[in-house]
Amino acid sequence: MARGDRLGVERRFLGGLVAYRHLGVDLGDGTVVHARPDDFQRPFAGGRVVRTSLEEFAGGAEVTVVADPPAVHAPEEVAGRALSRVGRDGYCPVVDNCEHLATWAATGRHRSRQVEAVLAIAAAAVVWVGGAAARAAIPRGSGQSA
Repeated sequence: MARGDRLGVERRFLGGLVAYRHLGVDLGDGTVVHARPDDFQRPFAGGRVVRTSLEEFAGGAEVTVVADPPAVHAPEEVAGRALSRVGRDGYCPVVDNCEHLATWAATGRHRSRQVEAVLAIAAAAVVWVGGAAARAAIPRGSGQSA
């Protein structure tokens, strides 16, 4: 691990049923910049970008280097971009989370593949449930096809 690397650790919630990857940017001095909620029990109640020790960031979990999507900025610039956001409020798990920050610092794009994946699954479930409801609403033998 080196300055400007994106780091990831696995975190769990809902009694360990749901796992996600928490991301941050390594500053190369034993500290990491990452976005987090102020209260992990209430992730939608706000939060901020912080600089913490690598140990605190890891929370006892194994730390890995994240290389996808590939960085377009040099490591020093990635670290500087992350540092420029320390103290910024506005954390939201859906629109401004740790992955949004780390990806933006490395690529210039504000996105979270984890959120995108969850939204895609949710959209597919809505379509499936909606289709099932529509099929159930058509009377049998009505001659209509679903």
